[in-house]
Amino acid sequence: MRPLVAMGLTALLVTSGCATAPTYIPPDDDVDARIEALMAEYNAASVGVGIIRGGKLVWTGYYGEESRGVPVTAISMFNTASTNKSITAELALRLASEGLIDLDEPVAPYYEHPDVKDDPRYAKLTPRLLLSHQAGFLNWAHVYDDGKLAFIDEPGNGNYNYAGIGVRIFARFVEAKLGKPFPQLVKEYVFDPIGMTRATNAHNVVDRLDNVVMPVNPNGEFLKVRALWEGYWSAADDLFISVEDHAKFLIATMNNDGVNKAMAKERLTLQTDITDHTIWGCGPDYVDPCPEPYGHSIGWYLFGYGDRLVVHHGGNDQSEGAIGYYEPATGNGGVIFVNTTRGVELWPLIADVVDPEQPMQDVFHDVIRRYITNAGDNN
Repeated sequence: MRPLVAMGLTALLVTSGCATAPTYIPPDDDVDARIEALMAEYNAASVGVGIIRGGKLVWTGYYGEESRGVPVTAISMFNTASTNKSITAELALRLASEGLIDLDEPVAPYYEHPDVKDDPRYAKLTPRLLLSHQAGFLNWAHVYDDGKLAFIDEPGNGNYNYAGIGVRIFARFVEAKLGKPFPQLVKEYVFDPIGMTRATNAHNVVDRLDNVVMPVNPNGEFLKVRALWEGYWSAADDLFISVEDHAKFLIATMNNDGVNKAMAKERLTLQTDITDHTIWGCGPDYVDPCPEPYGHSIGWYLFGYGDRLVVHHGGNDQSEGAIGYYEPATGNGGVIFVNTTRGVELWPLIADVVDPEQPMQDVFHDVIRRYITNAGDNN
């Protein structure tokens, strides 16, 4: 038997009274070696993995270092980039469940973005459109040629235009309507009720925290932590969180904790379809068969495989790759965090190792093949 050490596997023996805990058996005896080989190939300094079965976290694996000489452990907080959007979405569903906001109310009376407040289309924006990427924006203002936000599409026409700025506009809206800072609202309605003590979206506190995973350069060398919104907070990016806290979040979500039946249904209702999307589109030459449903709900991606629905959200930035996913019908899911500049390539390969019967990563393998692996292939 392999030793259970901080840089290898940790089995979680989860019990409740005399009931038998769900079990998880690693697919083979070489899980450690396979993950460590992938880390070396992709210059990853840090990896954290959690497997959920039957609504319980039953297995974790921690590999590499969070900083020079400090091993990754259960309390290590990874920067998980856009997984933050799923936290914000759950805040929205919890606030809506309590009648504090409505998913279909206009945001303009409470918050006006200076770049687009005078455009008549701004009056159409609602939490639903902002959180399902139907606002009609590009991702962030800085990607526009003049650095100013502008509409590229009509809000609410069903087109999918992934936009972190839309999620941030939602956050400004709830701040203004409820009179509390956004990080406080997340803590009060999401983190504290779930018992998440190793999670933050308030980046001005990151430098004061212990066990934060340091980012790396393309060679896998450690750098200083620098959040996208350094010194502030983000609703759409740079969530710092441990594997176990993200697993707690997924389990609470699949259990519909803190939300009523109507909002639980909203989470699993497709809002924007991505079947024909430029990048995510699928068909005979790409992902085939295409998942159905295949798109975005309020803050989550939905991939359907017959009677299996996979609910997930990932993140990928300069040195972050992450995914959190679950299947409502079974209570199965997982958390995979990787610290490398090639994160979007690495986490699906780790998913193949630890959860090979999960079909979701096939979509990501195909997108990677088309846009990264074969990016220079003219054939």
